[in-house]
Amino acid sequence: MKIAKGIRDAYNAVRGDYERLSDEVRAKLEPQVSAKKWFFISRLKEQESFALKIETGRVDDPRRMEDFFACTIVVPTVSQVVEAEALVEKVYCVEKRRPPLDEKTHKKASDFVFDDLRLYLKRGPSQKGRNDDLDGMIFEVQIKTILQHAWGIASHDLIYKTDNVSWPKERIAFQVKAMLEHAEIAIAEAERLAESPAISKNDRDTADTLKIIHVMRGFWTADRLPSDIKRLAESVRGVLKACDMQPDQLQNILNAEKSRIGVLPANLSPYAFLVQALANSNDIDFKAQITAAKNRWTRIFVHEDMDLPDWMNDPNAKIVRV
Repeated sequence: MKIAKGIRDAYNAVRGDYERLSDEVRAKLEPQVSAKKWFFISRLKEQESFALKIETGRVDDPRRMEDFFACTIVVPTVSQVVEAEALVEKVYCVEKRRPPLDEKTHKKASDFVFDDLRLYLKRGPSQKGRNDDLDGMIFEVQIKTILQHAWGIASHDLIYKTDNVSWPKERIAFQVKAMLEHAEIAIAEAERLAESPAISKNDRDTADTLKIIHVMRGFWTADRLPSDIKRLAESVRGVLKACDMQPDQLQNILNAEKSRIGVLPANLSPYAFLVQALANSNDIDFKAQITAAKNRWTRIFVHEDMDLPDWMNDPNAKIVRV
């Protein structure tokens, strides 16, 4: 595309300033965003995009285009958007917000156009007095969910930057956006939706896992349990099933082992303590149970810190020593 010399000159005159601003902003925001396990993306506007935007007539000052430098913060769900906005506001002054208010929209109920949160931030004076000529420069930060970001990437060339116009393609893109918006609402409101009679159900595996979690939370303090307690409970359920035992028997097995050794070992994980308890139990034949386990994937992991009977040191396809 042919770009007028005046536009090229305007672009080249300010690009260096925005590169320095980009370096500053990334140094301030990216570590904080990454610490939250969110995604941070930034870009400088290309010359052709710069020229096309000027030609729309919506730019007051070509040398201070509000989105010449722009960042995107991608969060897991809509519930983290407010948190991300607060993080940004602690670092920079918000000059403008689109939309101005979350509870108001310009869209009709039937519209599913681009409407991600955009903050226009002003660079204030540096505490170290560096790059004072950048004071007052505006840049854009978009805050999106993962689904919003994915839709934007997948549909960008269909809707915004294309060498053709296709009503069917745009229709498909916005139909997908409507579906993703519905999915986000379901994710954000999962706690309340789960109480609905239409979906408030349970299966045996879930019920058994919940029983195991309840027992473990009563037997160990919170600091002795992993954050992913569901995975631990599923591993425990697998061991119990291999021994043809029910979750209702777990409490007695754990209590018996604690009474046998007189203490709850600090060097054993809940899983390891359970295996030790089963191996030393007089109520079940642990060796026969795990050897005869029908599930060929059943493996019992043991290590040297565990107090185990001698037979568990012998070769056994069901026992893995780590």
